[in-house]
Amino acid sequence: MPDTIVSWLDGVGSTAFTLSAVAFVALNVVAIAAVFMTRDSGLVNRWTTHFLAANLLLLGTGLGLPLAALAARTVITAVTPSFLGKSADVPPANAEFEGSRVTR
Repeated sequence: MPDTIVSWLDGVGSTAFTLSAVAFVALNVVAIAAVFMTRDSGLVNRWTTHFLAANLLLLGTGLGLPLAALAARTVITAVTPSFLGKSADVPPANAEFEGSRVTR
């Protein structure tokens, strides 16, 4: 189960980065093409805030989601062994105790 969640988080992080990067490039290509085609400085003044907001949103999702997924994967990987009982201090279930020694 944790392996499934970790692989899903890995996929979400890389997909978010890829889609945000593609949208970022497409948005800026459209903006540059519009400015060169119209040669209108008023267009730049009217749309700069909107393009800046969209670029910041795409930058936030493109970097923020993969970092959040990485943090979640790290926490899951660090916490999972304690839930599954894979600690080095815990003897196996079929161990027999003789005094202070563990035999198998």
